[in-house]
Amino acid sequence: MNDTLALIINLPILALVYVLTYFTQALSGKRQFYGVSLNSYYFTKDEFKRLDKRFKGLLTLGFIASVLLCLFMIYVLKNYVGSSIIPILGFAIYEFVIYIDVYNKVKTLKGRLVSTVDDIELEKTNIILDTDFLNKKNRIIKKYSILYTIPMIIVFIVGIYALTKYNSMPDIIPIHWGFNGKADGFTEKSFMGVFGMISMQVGISIIIYISAVYSLKSRAKLSSKDFENSKKANLRFLNQSGIAFFILNALTQILFINMIIAIAHSGDINQAIMIVCTILIILSSIYLTYIYYKSPIKSKDAVYSIDDEDDLWIWGTFYNNPNDPSLFVNKRFGVGWTINIGHLKGKLFFILPFVIILIALLSV
Repeated sequence: MNDTLALIINLPILALVYVLTYFTQALSGKRQFYGVSLNSYYFTKDEFKRLDKRFKGLLTLGFIASVLLCLFMIYVLKNYVGSSIIPILGFAIYEFVIYIDVYNKVKTLKGRLVSTVDDIELEKTNIILDTDFLNKKNRIIKKYSILYTIPMIIVFIVGIYALTKYNSMPDIIPIHWGFNGKADGFTEKSFMGVFGMISMQVGISIIIYISAVYSLKSRAKLSSKDFENSKKANLRFLNQSGIAFFILNALTQILFINMIIAIAHSGDINQAIMIVCTILIILSSIYLTYIYYKSPIKSKDAVYSIDDEDDLWIWGTFYNNPNDPSLFVNKRFGVGWTINIGHLKGKLFFILPFVIILIALLSV
């Protein structure tokens, strides 16, 4: 890697993270303001607008500092690997710190105003149960659950195939490939090393499957003000999400299969497949973000549910409710879903990715 390539790779990633975080509140819907449940009427009030500006101002300063650090590591230290990790990781941690700061200030401001105004809280509407809607939702979930197993099973089969090729592998095998598809990282062959790398790919495939299925199973929120149209909108969003998850799932598994085959044959990966899949994954992620932003679950008219309670969230980020059977719920700040760490399944799923990565690293 050289200065130019490191710059081309790292700066766009930093810029993308900055832009996405800058507009995160706008993408979070009309029910929470920086992780705190709030009547959307107050989003534009001066006190809350100042906190929004504070977050964006501090975020911009952190972005500038991260870019300067990245440039310093590339052009002065010539630390190309470090320039891909330290500025981005540091910026991510900094983002979370300033978010917590603004979250606490929003919560304090809301607590001060709640005694003087009576409409600052979300409207606590009655829960709506509709068996026809639930049956249609369950059929959609069942359909996509079956579809999602196909690429996961293929990765599992390819992983077994790679293990059968262990004896024919050379003493030095690739463990990392550059953007051109050429292997640029190697290690000595060992069964545990090969097994660890393949297990990591299969393990991540399982995590992707579980995440996709339980995201579809997450709580739908109908509107009592326009019930029939709300039902249609929720089912449409469910189908659109199912398709987006399937595309993302399939493309990710293709990348994993490409890497597993490269390990099995101790060769390079197909650059065309890597580039096409990466581009399509980015486009699919943008599409999923768009449909989530437009979804009825974030509407201010959506029915009130247990996950709208502030006390059940840690920093508006971690949902902690042992009495809620949902494994996944909608995020408060940002786009997507988050895990309910209040019960055992949630805790296990939360730590599972770290365990898989740790095992893979220890086995190399």
